[in-house]
Amino acid sequence: MSSQPDTTTAPELDRVALAGHPTTVLKDEGEGAARLSRVDLPLGPVVLKEWAPTSSRMLRWWAGLLMRREIRHYRLLSGCPGVPRFMGAEADRALIVQFVEARPINRKLPAPLLAAGLDDLDRVLTAIHARRFVHLDLRQKLNTLIDAQGRAWIVDLGQGLDCSRGVVRRLLFPLLARIDRTAVLKFRARYAPETFDPSRRDRLVARYGERRVWWPKRAGRALRRLLLGPR
Repeated sequence: MSSQPDTTTAPELDRVALAGHPTTVLKDEGEGAARLSRVDLPLGPVVLKEWAPTSSRMLRWWAGLLMRREIRHYRLLSGCPGVPRFMGAEADRALIVQFVEARPINRKLPAPLLAAGLDDLDRVLTAIHARRFVHLDLRQKLNTLIDAQGRAWIVDLGQGLDCSRGVVRRLLFPLLARIDRTAVLKFRARYAPETFDPSRRDRLVARYGERRVWWPKRAGRALRRLLLGPR
């Protein structure tokens, strides 16, 4: 189940507030990506996301840009179902959000749980799109989680876009929202084709079931190589 820290009256957290509490590293891939840690607080577990590289000026700029965007997006989506609760931040170096006990979407999840999670993911997208926000990176399956109750959660908001401001963004919003929606179709086609309407199943599986590397991921890999240099 998901852990829901009670922050009704609590102030925003920072890394000082987390010091001294039991901590488990969840992900650490070096300077090329953010470091994720679970911190167990009396009010409930939280995730600390830190990214402050020192090896490259360009990488520092890129990391700061993504962290600022993600912090802003978590604030924007405060209260949305399926978005971990924003708990605090430190400039462009650290983000603290609710810890969710859930697993990335994959074909090994029990079929009823997977079907429930996919249906709930549609509901989550409806909620974030109502705020004119698009995630744009849901095809990366690690960004979509399903908990034991079949609830869907989306994480890693740094590459999303707030389309509530600006004429161009408003005009592009319907097209960008379709990118999020097609990610759900991809998951259904690859992991749970039985959840499609039988009259459309074969066509949708043929269209969305093929494994391919989407162009933003290719671009991201190329940018990462540029920032980190030859390895």
